[in-house]
Amino acid sequence: MPKNTWEEKRKYPRAEAKRQAKYRIIHGQDADKVSSTVRGWVINISRGGLLLGVNELVTDSLHISYNDEIELQNWLAIEFDLLPGIPPIQIIGKVVWYQRSVSTTDYEYDVGIEFKDIREEDQETIINFVNRTKNLSSQKPKT
Repeated sequence: MPKNTWEEKRKYPRAEAKRQAKYRIIHGQDADKVSSTVRGWVINISRGGLLLGVNELVTDSLHISYNDEIELQNWLAIEFDLLPGIPPIQIIGKVVWYQRSVSTTDYEYDVGIEFKDIREEDQETIINFVNRTKNLSSQKPKT
C-alpha cells in the first residue's frame, strides 16, 4: 500500500472564517508601488496565516506570487472584519503558495498567506476567534 506523502505543515490551529476582505499587492523591491484595492475572501485563519480566495493573480501589473528570494517577493496588505464591534484586522502577508481553487466557484484561486506584520491586538483577536470557533465546533452534537 502506498504511503501518504502529504504532511500537515501548519503550526497553529485554523478556523473557518468566510469573511470578505480587501487587499493590495505591494511590490517587493519598491514599497511605493502598490496596486489598487481588490476584494477577496478570508476562507480560514490561524495565528500564523490565512487562506485568501481571489479572482485575479495580477492587479495593476503586480502579481500575487511566491518567490524563494525574499527581495523578489511581493507582499499583500490585507484588511477584513473578523468580529462585530472590533476594528478591522490589518496584516501584511507573504504568499507561501497558491493554486486554482477546486472546492468552490465563488473565486478562482486559493492563496496561502503567512503573516509578516500584524498588530498585537489583531493577533489576540485572531487567537480568540480561532479558540472560540474550535470550542463551539467541538460542542456540536455529532450526527
